[in-house]
Amino acid sequence: MSKDFYSVLGVPKSATADEIKKAYRKLAMQLHPDKNPGNKKSEEKFKEVTEAYEVLSDPEKRKKYDTFGTSDFSGFGGAGGFEGFRQNSGAGGGSFNGGPENFQDIFGDVFGDIFAGGKARSRRPQRGADLRYSLTITFEEAATGCEKVITFVRQKGASNETAKLSVQVPAGVKENQKLKLNQEGDVPPSNGIPGDLYVIINIQPHPFFTRDENDVLVEFPISFTDALLGCEIEIPTLMGKSVLKIPAGASSGQSFRLKSKGFARLGGLGSGDMLVKIQIIIPSRLTQEEKVLVEKLAEKIGPPDAVKEFDKRLKEFFRSRK
Repeated sequence: MSKDFYSVLGVPKSATADEIKKAYRKLAMQLHPDKNPGNKKSEEKFKEVTEAYEVLSDPEKRKKYDTFGTSDFSGFGGAGGFEGFRQNSGAGGGSFNGGPENFQDIFGDVFGDIFAGGKARSRRPQRGADLRYSLTITFEEAATGCEKVITFVRQKGASNETAKLSVQVPAGVKENQKLKLNQEGDVPPSNGIPGDLYVIINIQPHPFFTRDENDVLVEFPISFTDALLGCEIEIPTLMGKSVLKIPAGASSGQSFRLKSKGFARLGGLGSGDMLVKIQIIIPSRLTQEEKVLVEKLAEKIGPPDAVKEFDKRLKEFFRSRK
């Protein structure tokens, strides 16, 4: 008894080639054996819709089918039903002539080639999904590098597993940088290729330091008397403590550089520096005795040279405007 190929694909006899193609794609993706392993009913239905598409997608075969109402094309010199499709799509010389596009065009890369000569053709190995893991480390760990053990869940075949991995974080790593762990993502069934695991780095803020590329910046307050007289201050660094000498007469906002006290450069090409920016703190309240002492000091040392120079240029500016 002849099959109604239009009913098999769920399209009317007036369906266009594009409508037939879309209907077949939808059904084939639902019924493909890779998506329904071990389901004989689904496999038979898949063969049925493929047989229907093999006929209805070929203008000449469709015309004969519409005329004679049969899927047996042995009398027309063509292959019959699904077996004919398997023979014509083989790698031994023929191709599946379903209109201007072959069978692989219909699926794209979703399934790949399916049958050849009655046996399953080799397909591209299925690849597992890539995964992302957010890893938070300290400011110091980002500067010097560290090793972290992470635990996460990934799919392995048809089930989930809890995986534990050691991650080597390189010195000098940056915020939001991705570390790629090859083939540590989801593992597909049937000897497929595992996906990758991307570890995204988050760096905790530091209470004192900020980062500018590979340099470390720190603001350090000192008293106005230390700025006047000069002093030595103990600076915290990523590697411990360091002593910085502040010369007499230092200005507020002035920066001093400590060489190679910053972040390691990725690739092992040296390190950045630490920049210490001093902030001179002026007392907001003075006792009467302190005011007298400061006034005497001001009379004794006079205004700084920079103030004198500025006053001179300011007077010249006002004279030029008269």
